Amino acid sequence: MAALCLLLLLSLAEAIDLRVPELPVIGLLDKDVILPCWFTPSEGFTPKNLSVFWKLPNQQQDYGFVLGEDLQENQSPQYKDRISLFHEELSKGNMSVLLQQVRLTDEGIYTCFVNVQNSSSASVSLQVGAPFTKPTLHLEPSEALKPGDQVTVTCHTYDGYPEANILWQNGEGQNMTENITTSQVANEKGLFHVQSSLSVILETSDTYTCLVFNPVLQDVTHASLTVTGQHLSFPPLVLWVTVGLSICLLCLLVALACVCRKHLKQTCEEEQENAGNEEHEENGELKTDDIPR
Repeated sequence: MAALCLLLLLSLAEAIDLRVPELPVIGLLDKDVILPCWFTPSEGFTPKNLSVFWKLPNQQQDYGFVLGEDLQENQSPQYKDRISLFHEELSKGNMSVLLQQVRLTDEGIYTCFVNVQNSSSASVSLQVGAPFTKPTLHLEPSEALKPGDQVTVTCHTYDGYPEANILWQNGEGQNMTENITTSQVANEKGLFHVQSSLSVILETSDTYTCLVFNPVLQDVTHASLTVTGQHLSFPPLVLWVTVGLSICLLCLLVALACVCRKHLKQTCEEEQENAGNEEHEENGELKTDDIPR
């Protein structure tokens, strides 16, 4: 810290044009991230004329580079062996640092102090994000459903950071805002488990979608559950009774058709037999009339 104070007192000239991103830098948990800081060096500039310090968030110690040498002994234990300058880029005015294996505790404001005959400082914000797992959806109750039943669709997602924004939509893409209960609990690592429940009254088959939005990473993960017509069908007992009665009725109709066919055939045969007998009797009468008296 004394070295940093000395650095700030060195300059009596106009500050150099030190630049950093205006928007926060996004670091992905357990990945590496670069915190940019740069200026356009004057002709003849060499790192031997350079002093640079990075003030780290919530730390009494800083990371620095003074007159061509790293100040490794000043590194905070939290950042030791995880933060470093791009030494080959210093001569180009690149004062950025590489932060390895980003942690949730790394979030905060990082200030870059640079002195080359004159000094300047600029701050950059680091935000850390961790993606949520793909949601899983559960329906309760899930059997013997019919129109008018109240059901609850529950959405679970894990291991994200920071807290998520949860949105429910129906099958038409319309937002659902009523009868929703959401809780977010951080585990021992600081990552969140999100549970959101939606209560609805079944009218017809529909699709329910749970969208999980990470405000830092600006990404959305989602899952959908469709309550199909199978959930809205007859109760199993009524269905089987209906099928059984239909089969019995079909068998009865087939039997009736067979009986009718047999009876019709028998009637036709009797009529044919009677017709033959009448013809035979008529022929006999004709022969009797032809005999001379």
